[in-house]
Amino acid sequence: MQTHDNADMRAEWLESLKAKARQMVSDGKSTITSGSDNEQSLCEWHATNRMYCRRMPDDEHGILRISVGGGDSTPVQLNYCTVRGGVGRCINLLEQAIAALRECPE
Repeated sequence: MQTHDNADMRAEWLESLKAKARQMVSDGKSTITSGSDNEQSLCEWHATNRMYCRRMPDDEHGILRISVGGGDSTPVQLNYCTVRGGVGRCINLLEQAIAALRECPE
């Protein structure tokens, strides 16, 4: 017998995630990729694969920045990709990262 409904578990998990995000913003720990309070994205879209994407203004030093998160093991769909820099250049960098990860010795 379950003591918690799946909806309750998802709501608790999501609230915990929101609390962590609020704390990170409060601590100033999530501004490099996600942006500061007054910074606006250049564009946002939901891809056909349900991933939420945002392109933020370029990094002040010209560094490509990519943040990807989510996964299939979370109680709610929250896959995301946020980039700083040209999308094509970020794709090239991601392809390099994928090739490097495929060489993992595990």
